[in-house]
Amino acid sequence: MAVEISKIPGGFTVDGIPLLKGKCGCTAMAKCCYSWSKVKTKGNNRVEFDAKLSDPDTKDTFEWGYTVEKDEVTVMVKVSDARDKVISAAYLPPHHTVWERKGWRVIERTGEREDGPVWRCAMCKWLFREDREGRSFESLPEDWTCPRCGVAKREFELMG
Repeated sequence: MAVEISKIPGGFTVDGIPLLKGKCGCTAMAKCCYSWSKVKTKGNNRVEFDAKLSDPDTKDTFEWGYTVEKDEVTVMVKVSDARDKVISAAYLPPHHTVWERKGWRVIERTGEREDGPVWRCAMCKWLFREDREGRSFESLPEDWTCPRCGVAKREFELMG
């Protein structure tokens, strides 16, 4: 069965795995995060995902990424990440093991993603990073709100 690449709102799915684009849309109420993620196709058999999650105040950046292949389709992922990120408009790609579970072969890896699940406030782009918070987002009470802007828990989205 051939790998299917489909356009979806905000990006593409490749073999059922979403790759989403996002960019800073500065608002008057939030500090600009300068972050972005892009995804594009090159022909019928190549998808490229590129992201930058650092801002001018970032002091601790690192690079990571991977290239996976299946049925003559290649997906290339490249991320400039920040250990000290607090807000972000970019999306994160799935961990390379998500691709491997679907039969993709990792042909190259550079660095390693260092954080676990990350949830983002839809209003101010503040990040709830499960590894830093020491608990899962789902374990938060339903009346929990964003500590930055007060938005309800239900307004957060999993960004990667």
